[in-house]
Amino acid sequence: MKRIALIAIAAAMSLSFVSPANAHQPVVLLNSDTTAANGPLLVDGTVSFAVRAAFTKAGQKKAFRAGFKAGDTVAVQVLIMDKKPENKLKNNQIPSLTITSPSGKSTTLKITERTKFFEPFSATNYLYLSRYTAPAEAGTYNFVITAKSKAAVTVAVGEKEIPGEVIRGAAPTSTPTATPTPTATPAGYTMEQVKANNTSSKCWSVIDSKVYDLTKWINSHPGGAGAIISLCGTDGTAAFKGQHGGSGSPASRLAGYLLGPLAK
Repeated sequence: MKRIALIAIAAAMSLSFVSPANAHQPVVLLNSDTTAANGPLLVDGTVSFAVRAAFTKAGQKKAFRAGFKAGDTVAVQVLIMDKKPENKLKNNQIPSLTITSPSGKSTTLKITERTKFFEPFSATNYLYLSRYTAPAEAGTYNFVITAKSKAAVTVAVGEKEIPGEVIRGAAPTSTPTATPTPTATPAGYTMEQVKANNTSSKCWSVIDSKVYDLTKWINSHPGGAGAIISLCGTDGTAAFKGQHGGSGSPASRLAGYLLGPLAK
């Protein structure tokens, strides 16, 4: 699984959609991103991302995923560049976006406007096509973009102007088939077992020579899912202590995920 940390350091690469102060971190969908399971995962969907999808013909699909916690807001805007050929396309020629919640509820956004917007950092004119906000369910949302002609579209997700993380190659985050927990050796769990559980659907980590299953902490961690996902399959002692120090609350929460000792 390849992790890509996207840091908003180049204003020229950022897209602003809500106001000139809001710069979305760019993500380009690949031709291989044909399903949400194959596409990138925006670890925290409240962080601002600009997802770009370009198509050569009708019927093509590109997709991605984004994680949310209960209490978050799903904020999405669909835009096109205000220049030829995009701004000359009719509504029925513009790619459609369907959003599916963790519970399976699907919403296909309708084009309700063509509001001009000037993005000052790259000096580019855009057109808002639709905007969507809703209270988030806890879990992973799927976003599927379907082409209706040769065209390109940008989907802006999230509003927080902080560094965000994108994971490519992660396993699908729909409810996985239950797998038995590997049995510890008499001396404890091995580091090989920890390294094998390195995804958001099965996340083990070592902290102070003890093995923890952090899977259930990912979507409820106050600091965001990315902080926990970065520990999956690793010795996370230094990272955990660096973030939490001697704070009692995180340590107490961590104790609830203990599997056992790390074998020497």
